[in-house]
Amino acid sequence: MTFRPGLLMAAATLASLPFAWDARADEPAGAKADAAKGAKPAPATKPVNFAREVRLILSDHCFACHGPDDKARKAGLRVDSKEGILAKLKSGEAAVVPGKPDDSELVARIESDDPEMVMPPKKFGKALSPAQVQTLRRWVAEGANWSTHWAFEAPRKAELPAVKDGAWARNPIDRFILARLEAERLHPSPEADPATLVRRVYLDLTGLPPTPKEVDAFLADTSDAGYERLVDRLLDSPRYGEHMARYWLDAARYGDTHGLHLDNYREIWPYRDWVIDAFNANKRFDTFLVEQLAGDLLPNPTLDQLVATGFNRCHVSTSEGGSIEEEVYVRNVVDQVDTNGTVLLGLTTGCARCHDHKYDPIRMKDYYQLFAFFNNIDGPALDGNIAAWAPVAKVPSAEQTRAIAAADAKITSAREAIAAEASKLAATYDRKRDADAEEFVRRADFTWVDDALPAGASPQGEPGWEFRGRPTYPVQSGKASFRLVAQGLKQRFFDNAGPKLKVGEGDTFFAYVFLDPTSPPKEVMLQWNLGGQWTHRAYWGENVIPFGKDNSPERLRMGDLPTTGKWVRLDVPAKSLGLKPGTIIQGWAFTQQDGTVYWDNAGIETWTPQEGQTYDTLASWIRARKADGGAGLPEAIKAIVAIDPDRRTEAQKAELVAMFVASRDPRAKAVLDPLYAQVDEAQKAKAAVEASIPTTLISRERAGEPKPAFLLNRGEYDQRRDKVGRSTPAFLPPLPAGAPVNRLGFAKWLVEPNHPLTARVAVNRFWLQVFGTGIVKTAEDFGSQGDPPSHPELLDWLAVQFREDGWDVKRFMKRMLMSATYRQSGRVTPESLAKDPENRLYARGPRFRLDAETVRDQAFALGDLLVERVGGPSVKPPQPAGLWEAVAYTDSNTAKFKADTGAEKVHRRSLYTFWKRTSPPPQMTTLDAPSRESCTVRRERTNTPLQALLIMNEPQFVEAARGLAERTLREAGPTTDDRLAWMFRLATARRPGARELADLYAALQDFTSHYAGDPAAAKALVEAGETKPDPKRDPAELAAWTMIGNVILNLDEVMTKG
Repeated sequence: MTFRPGLLMAAATLASLPFAWDARADEPAGAKADAAKGAKPAPATKPVNFAREVRLILSDHCFACHGPDDKARKAGLRVDSKEGILAKLKSGEAAVVPGKPDDSELVARIESDDPEMVMPPKKFGKALSPAQVQTLRRWVAEGANWSTHWAFEAPRKAELPAVKDGAWARNPIDRFILARLEAERLHPSPEADPATLVRRVYLDLTGLPPTPKEVDAFLADTSDAGYERLVDRLLDSPRYGEHMARYWLDAARYGDTHGLHLDNYREIWPYRDWVIDAFNANKRFDTFLVEQLAGDLLPNPTLDQLVATGFNRCHVSTSEGGSIEEEVYVRNVVDQVDTNGTVLLGLTTGCARCHDHKYDPIRMKDYYQLFAFFNNIDGPALDGNIAAWAPVAKVPSAEQTRAIAAADAKITSAREAIAAEASKLAATYDRKRDADAEEFVRRADFTWVDDALPAGASPQGEPGWEFRGRPTYPVQSGKASFRLVAQGLKQRFFDNAGPKLKVGEGDTFFAYVFLDPTSPPKEVMLQWNLGGQWTHRAYWGENVIPFGKDNSPERLRMGDLPTTGKWVRLDVPAKSLGLKPGTIIQGWAFTQQDGTVYWDNAGIETWTPQEGQTYDTLASWIRARKADGGAGLPEAIKAIVAIDPDRRTEAQKAELVAMFVASRDPRAKAVLDPLYAQVDEAQKAKAAVEASIPTTLISRERAGEPKPAFLLNRGEYDQRRDKVGRSTPAFLPPLPAGAPVNRLGFAKWLVEPNHPLTARVAVNRFWLQVFGTGIVKTAEDFGSQGDPPSHPELLDWLAVQFREDGWDVKRFMKRMLMSATYRQSGRVTPESLAKDPENRLYARGPRFRLDAETVRDQAFALGDLLVERVGGPSVKPPQPAGLWEAVAYTDSNTAKFKADTGAEKVHRRSLYTFWKRTSPPPQMTTLDAPSRESCTVRRERTNTPLQALLIMNEPQFVEAARGLAERTLREAGPTTDDRLAWMFRLATARRPGARELADLYAALQDFTSHYAGDPAAAKALVEAGETKPDPKRDPAELAAWTMIGNVILNLDEVMTKG
């Protein structure tokens, strides 16, 4: 990326503008640390909560040596279960004696001053704090109450808590939030101003900002009903599905390349479009999950349900030379298990691949029992470096489906006309034509070259082919022969023939030759083309043509030169050339040394029916059908062909005649050929459409018995231990009664009402999406090492309500956005910052930096450049040169990056940007997008100078800034203040203050002066990008306004949802 001097000035200007919004940051540098230093532990007034306090301490400090992993367990002590922590040890002591901390060895060890006795030992590196020691002592003293890890118990829908300020709450979410705030002696923030709120809602539901008109429409009706109508309208927008899909695609690890080694193109974008459509259609979330995991196993699955199973196929893959197929196969299945563990269960299941999980009750056996569910997906383990890595499905668009249907209708109509005409012709068929009525299969000559080359053949050799006729020249059959006059070596040949020759058992090639007695050649040679190769030859006469290896099928001598002055048939048994039955011949060459030669009537003596062959009689047609087993014939006609001729009824004979006539009886050509031409034309049109239909990777079970699964020692593919079956982890509910023991049963198990994780994990991620942090901060880990929920009762209430609402995602999103919690101002008060620097208690509204896709899409939308079209193949916006080349193998089809051209491609939403996994789009990764090499359910969120440099300098952002400038000059009022205020409001949804407007005005004056004195720089700036600037605009003026647009796109307020 080039850093332009003009933009450097913009950076300096941006840094110097004392805009009010700089004070809105959620967490100033050092604030969190300062708040932590000043914090004092609250007085112990409530009983110790085991799940929220004790279990976390045990997990962090004890489970590694005294947890679920029996191989890592020390001293025979297990503290992750009630039975284990209360059991007597070999010493006779008990780690915990309920109600008696002084008799409990655990308390003695954690309070010990002896470095040899204290627990955890110093070498563990995670000493307990005094507060944690005190918490454990109190817990034992209070009776050592025990409960299962909160996430492994089914969620229960608690009663809505009582609150003092009931009028504040707009829905149940608010009751839970307010109850906690009141307990912490905090107060909710006031409702955000309408301009801030409308922008927040647009960004959360569509990923795009509102226009001034849309802001004004909301400001005209800020009532609850008006706000609800706004939310409903945005939920119905096609932009909603695009915005929601990108979060899921992170989790699904969607990419447009295979991800390893060559990292070649993978065609799977129809799956991405399926996700978009599913969110827009508000598909039930349980159905959404089931179809992705096992849509292929549903009864009579639809194409959409098959496409959905691409979720299982999104993992990285390879076809690197030397790869061991079983090793890659295991790695592929491991990815599926780990992804489902993270995305659906919210657990770090991958930790149990090599040993029992050290913190959660996931045994190694549990891991491989989950592995067994995904161990039977069909298809090769290696991707073959091809886009359509089997199994795949074709996914036609509506337009392609209509085109195929139209072609089929034409084919049907033409065939009906053929049948009608054939019926008429059959009625007049002269049975006397079948003088030779013998139907037994026998050999006969099939002529391939006579009077002309085969249809579609490509003639070769200079100056061309000379076909000469009677009476001046000799002709063996038909109207003409082919004449070749040579001085030295000369040949004529053709290849790529339309109808090709098919060699059968015992077949013989033939050609008729006439040697001019006055100018005989020294040698004549015939050659045949197989698969583009000319390596089979036969010759007569002197051995002077130097082609191929002598005395081999490459140059086989058949005899002396034929007698001159008369037609002589040359025969070459196919077997003598090493040609096996079934060989396809697509070209023929006629070669000679000197002399004048006439060639005619060349082909093959065979009993094998040939492509494009016609038949003069019914009997000859029947012979051919008996030879090829009736290929292509209806079963009823095959049965009639098999009947002895003298046993056929008149009706059966009539059916045979009608079929023969319809099969292009030469005498019916004039009538039927035009109709067959219609069929051929429609079939070609259909084939062209079918060839253009995209494919997508799908899942499919292997046929037969399921592939066995084994516990793999240390996770190594070749170290099989005990065989395991398909089963769910022991600490979770079993498969539902009657469910199939396969992926479908597993999928249905996930969405059972008694499942403790799926609904919790889902609603937590939706919450994270809107509020910036999940109720469980570690959205990827609900286990012992994950953060506990900030509001456990709320999380459970939301999970149960989500299920009771029919897994309705739009309803869930609406519930969050309608809450008073969501509508709060994002401004930070000293009180809330001190008590809750990360806003985990939600005393203020959500405010955080926008994701990569939203930053780019917002810039294009503000610049009036965004091309909004849902779905389709991925596109390649411009990016810095050399990025793909730096990581690519030269023979990869993604080795060299070539940007797409045309605004309809490069200005599309970022969701559609081509994702090469070994080199993801740099605009996205600089703004914290993941590589998609593995699943991601919680992106990092950073704010770096590099990001500011990207947005100020990257050509597409510069083009967006220029679009914003042109839009302002085109749509805003006539004065400079009008335009500055309009541009500012377009980007932020609010009107600027007087000081902000004055600062922008001063910056504009500086930019105007700069570019007035440097027209070349102005021209270079405004011409950046795919679209060209308005030629009516003065480049210096437009450049100055472009820089203002650039400054505004970089504002913290614009880069942040507030």
